[in-house]
Amino acid sequence: MRWNRRRPVVALATAMALLAAACGDDGSDSASDGAGDLSGDVAFEERCEANEAAGTITYLSSFDFAAAASILDIIVAEAEGYFDELCLDVEIVPGFAPTGGLVAQGQAQISAAGSFGEVVNTNIQGEADLVAIAHYGKTSIEELIVPADGDIVELTDLEGATVGIKGDLPYSLQAMLGQAGIDRSSLDEPLLEGFDPVAHLELGIDALPVYKSNEPAQLDAAGVEYRVFDPRDFDIPASFAVLYTSESFLNEHPLAVQDFVRASFRGFEFAVDNPDVAVGHAFELIDAAGNPAFLSTEGEGFRWITESDLVVDTTPAGEGPGRIDVDRFGEEIDLLTEVGVFDELPDWESMVNTAVTDGLYDGTEIVWPAE
Repeated sequence: MRWNRRRPVVALATAMALLAAACGDDGSDSASDGAGDLSGDVAFEERCEANEAAGTITYLSSFDFAAAASILDIIVAEAEGYFDELCLDVEIVPGFAPTGGLVAQGQAQISAAGSFGEVVNTNIQGEADLVAIAHYGKTSIEELIVPADGDIVELTDLEGATVGIKGDLPYSLQAMLGQAGIDRSSLDEPLLEGFDPVAHLELGIDALPVYKSNEPAQLDAAGVEYRVFDPRDFDIPASFAVLYTSESFLNEHPLAVQDFVRASFRGFEFAVDNPDVAVGHAFELIDAAGNPAFLSTEGEGFRWITESDLVVDTTPAGEGPGRIDVDRFGEEIDLLTEVGVFDELPDWESMVNTAVTDGLYDGTEIVWPAE
């Protein structure tokens, strides 16, 4: 896909006012509802000056320098000079989800969540001010696998099962099981060590939560047969690769946040068109850091193709990837509340800002202000 480089068309004061309204500067709590866009008739020199004034923007990844959506696009944007073209100084720091607390504390400015539910939960539990600003995957990245020779054939067979977890049961799987009537309190959830799904299944557990872009490829390579319960097959509203920032940073540097996302979208499209080059950019960072997660080029290639295909496949026709689907977010939080993840319906709309991405595409082509 080729990118259309166009000048924006709305005044700086208007753009800032629109974002202030979207972010609740009028005293309200709302950060959502797409109150206008920030495409802005801003002379590039003014935009560049505003972006430089933001200083170094630290992006904290959710999993090392992996070739995942919301990570590889940022890596490519840096490697291909897209951030530089927009006068942004970006530092990419490897992390491990959840990262919301560090962003809320100002130790990083932008990161990504595995789902919008994760953003909402971080805000509720930590009284944080995180705001979703982009939304790549409009389905789940997780699925639940069970041994092919086991007794679990239907979701309802999982009542009372042993489900091995790494940290917690992903929100999309909680929603899927809850909708099927599975009482989570009936599950035995031992914590697993390491990231080897073959070894995990050899422990005799009944089910294993996995990332579609990771463990299935390892099991296939090892010749291990399994059954899959995919939330998408059960029409579970879910999300993945959700970029977010703090509301305070967004209010202080709206154009810098928007241009960070703009460059990331361009990085995503480059990586779709040039997957080998993009994964190579990731491995420059992975190898320089000593590859502590033992990532492989084959594994990361599979990760990127799987995740980018899911992103493209779930992007509405006529849109570019990454725009927020507010209705989808609402459905996700409604279901998580219904199955008991949240005690009561959160004020999730105050945790979304659609204005950041509203002006970034002309149809499916990026609006690129740099000359």
